[in-house]
Amino acid sequence: MVTTSGRKVRGKRKPLPKDLPRERIVLDLTDEEKVCACCQGELHKTGEDVSEKLEFIPAVLKVLEYVRPKYGCRQCEQHAQSVAIKQQPVPTALIPKSYTTESLLANIILSKYQYALPLYRQETLFSQAGIDLPITTMARWVMQVSECFTPLYQRLKETLLNQTVVQADETPLNVLKENKQCYMWVYCSGADSPKASLEG
Repeated sequence: MVTTSGRKVRGKRKPLPKDLPRERIVLDLTDEEKVCACCQGELHKTGEDVSEKLEFIPAVLKVLEYVRPKYGCRQCEQHAQSVAIKQQPVPTALIPKSYTTESLLANIILSKYQYALPLYRQETLFSQAGIDLPITTMARWVMQVSECFTPLYQRLKETLLNQTVVQADETPLNVLKENKQCYMWVYCSGADSPKASLEG
């Protein structure tokens, strides 16, 4: 909004969400300062002012160490020809024999496809955190984990082909180290199609 004097008036700032974690930092007077400068009497608290600032905490990287104790039988160790060792199996993983977790994969994919953060930039961010995670490794992970989305892809394709109207969009893409023009084809429809409206 602009006033008659030409100055812009800032709108009222929205309050920060109440469900965010809060850390209370009290900036109180020292005991020596809680003395009246006029009569040297002891000051008492009459209220307080509260202001809020939004603190940003960068993502936390940590290593999950899966420790699997091994157990054997002392009796069999002394008398049997072979000893059976028992321990918990290795936890299942989306990409076996890899140190990635589901949360790391989700962050890489979300950053790349939702927030348009290329893998080479993500490689730089990981490098700043002291993690050697090459772009080739992340690209391989993305291709491998994409197979897990096959049932979802097939279901979406089946639903799309049952629509009366399907919209297609062809978007040219610039791909690093590619000397040819690349394209991305996006197909969509929705509940507002004529067939869906008649069935509804």
